[in-house]
Amino acid sequence: MPDRFPRERLDDRALFEASPFLAGLMGQGRWRSTSDRLEFPEDWMNPGRGGLPSFQAFRQVFRKTLDDPEEALLILRRLRVRTLLALARADLENRIKPYQLRARLRALTEVLVQGAWWVAENSLRERFVHPLILEKRNAKPPVAVLSLSRVGSGDPWYTTGPAPIFVHSRAAEFAPALTEKDFTQARRTDKEWLPAREYFHRLARGTMVLLSVPDVGGKGYGQTGEDNFPEGPPVLPGVLVVLFSAFEDHFLTSRPAKERLALLRLRFLVGQERLGRAVETVARNALWRTAAEFGPRLPSLVNAWYRERAQAEGLPLVRGSLLDIERKIRLLQFQFALDHPGLMVPSPLKALDLLARAGVIEREERSVLSTAYNWQWFMVNRLCLLGRRSPLEMEELDSGGLDDLLGLPGASARTLKMIKSAQNSLNQIARRIKNSQNLM
Repeated sequence: MPDRFPRERLDDRALFEASPFLAGLMGQGRWRSTSDRLEFPEDWMNPGRGGLPSFQAFRQVFRKTLDDPEEALLILRRLRVRTLLALARADLENRIKPYQLRARLRALTEVLVQGAWWVAENSLRERFVHPLILEKRNAKPPVAVLSLSRVGSGDPWYTTGPAPIFVHSRAAEFAPALTEKDFTQARRTDKEWLPAREYFHRLARGTMVLLSVPDVGGKGYGQTGEDNFPEGPPVLPGVLVVLFSAFEDHFLTSRPAKERLALLRLRFLVGQERLGRAVETVARNALWRTAAEFGPRLPSLVNAWYRERAQAEGLPLVRGSLLDIERKIRLLQFQFALDHPGLMVPSPLKALDLLARAGVIEREERSVLSTAYNWQWFMVNRLCLLGRRSPLEMEELDSGGLDDLLGLPGASARTLKMIKSAQNSLNQIARRIKNSQNLM
């Protein structure tokens, strides 16, 4: 590694100096407990693994704090900042592989969403009767939180938030059966009653507030947006809270086909799994309907959507680049999903594996495209960590100007080599599929 990121352990000050993103999270504040009790024991931190936390241990400890929203909020903040510091340190010291970094970033966001949802839901249940499950404490509320961002597709940057949508349902298939005893118990409580719509809106607002509150240094951070780049058109107007039946109607009948493509990255995060999987099924059906409606015009539609994504994420859209590989994977998913329905998954890398298993692409082609995608994701993620705001241009790669910024000697040359290899593999795939179709 170059002198800028020495191999010896980087302390927090060095990380804040290297990364405006991390410095913005912390500000000038210090950790303080909001309660009168002793400093919270961080049993979920694991010094033996380079300070990377155990998310499983965190969940077990965090559940015990749900009755104290202030303390729970502080712990969520700590988890986010301490995890990002540990990941950034391992990243800059070259102690973590890209796939491990990606998995950790994805898991961190999922844990934060789940924790915020637990706190918001518990706070509401203390004051109000749940409109659908009443006072049945062991029943899963019919609400699901899903992501439309890169968290959904499994390849978030440091700066990516979950971009959540909250889907609730009043259908009997998702709500538990209630007895007269349940209604009698609910009537006897001193809690207030709220209409289902208002209850779920409050639940969503409470969760989003917990995900976007100011950090301990007094600065604000937003976990509800997709990333730190300019956002594209909204997928749903207003607060992202919607009834399941309305979601189904919205995307299967009334939503413009082009905007349905945002569902490519949709994935269930937390909440009632049965409802979450039903929403994912609706999303797949909406995508298949889009493919059927547009037929041979579908590539033009997908290309236009990815041009918007390239502008929003500040990335080049040239053959063999990160977004181009993802775009070609999506087109292959659409093309072969009729014969292989399991291909329609939100993760591009998982889709590559499935395409190889289905015989659509060769294993060597899968390896080349996966390697190129992984490396370019790693490079862009490092740029996010180091506070890059301007769009990435191919000229910077040609000149080698990114090597010093990234702290990765030869990174530009390696990226160009990867792009070239990906171009060759994509051309081979296109020619082979075209020849096979001509023979039919």
